Amino acid sequence: MEDFASAAMMRLIDIGLRRQGLAGPARTPAAALVPLADKRGQAEALLDRHGPLPLLRIGEAIDDAPDEATLVALILARSPADLIGRWQRLERFVHSRHRTRIVAQAETRLLLQHVALAPHPRPRRSEDLLVMGLLTALLRRIGTVDLKARPDGATAWGFAGGGWHDIDYPRDVSTWEFVWSAVRTGPHDAVTARPADDWTAAARGKLADDPGRSWTVALLARELNTSTRSLQRRLTQDGTKFSQLLAETRLAAASRLLGTATASVAEIGYACGFADQAHFTRAFKRHTGITPSRYKAQFALQP
Repeated sequence: MEDFASAAMMRLIDIGLRRQGLAGPARTPAAALVPLADKRGQAEALLDRHGPLPLLRIGEAIDDAPDEATLVALILARSPADLIGRWQRLERFVHSRHRTRIVAQAETRLLLQHVALAPHPRPRRSEDLLVMGLLTALLRRIGTVDLKARPDGATAWGFAGGGWHDIDYPRDVSTWEFVWSAVRTGPHDAVTARPADDWTAAARGKLADDPGRSWTVALLARELNTSTRSLQRRLTQDGTKFSQLLAETRLAAASRLLGTATASVAEIGYACGFADQAHFTRAFKRHTGITPSRYKAQFALQP
């Protein structure tokens, strides 16, 4: 399994350290595969040398990072709950031994815990800080207003007023509280006007805007300002159905990325909404007759 998430994290560490005027790693990986020991060693060295703050601030590098497929799929989230759902799917997609668990959830509050799957040892403190710092940056990026974050048990907010602060961070930083007052709406949140005639084209366009979203027919109907039953009836009249349209749209998006992007096959599969790499390979081969890897080798544009 290609751990493209580890490679992306290493690239973020590089950018994040340079933003802070600190020395980056000796080598920023271009390949998707990064050994776990390399990632852990880099994070541990940062914590030992500089303390928690530089690790927490690495997430801010998303503002300067290139538009990689994984990052785009995450920042298209419409709400904190949507973002965490996308993050959890990423963890499952790469078969991560670490998972982010929702401990408590309300309209403007989340309590998250970074844990390990049995029989693996719990995440290291440096890994907790990296993940929670990145989730904080992502929550800010999707438009949360008055965002605050702190480790469970801390008396002061580590993140408040748009930046990180040097508080007394506890030894255990695996569980964090996030609060906000609202979520700003962006262009992707606008309700699509009800189409005059071609409902299939409108539905396909909405799905293509964010193929990695956890789409349901009810969600698509709301985005198109209609009822679920009406949408299903109109798609049937056009000779299609929701599941077919979603599969076709995701495969089309994957084909475009495989032909033009430098992202790995696994990263493209995640960004386009597939459950895991095996699911992506099966669906793509059934649709095109060849695997995503072979398609990328044959049709990708050469740099």
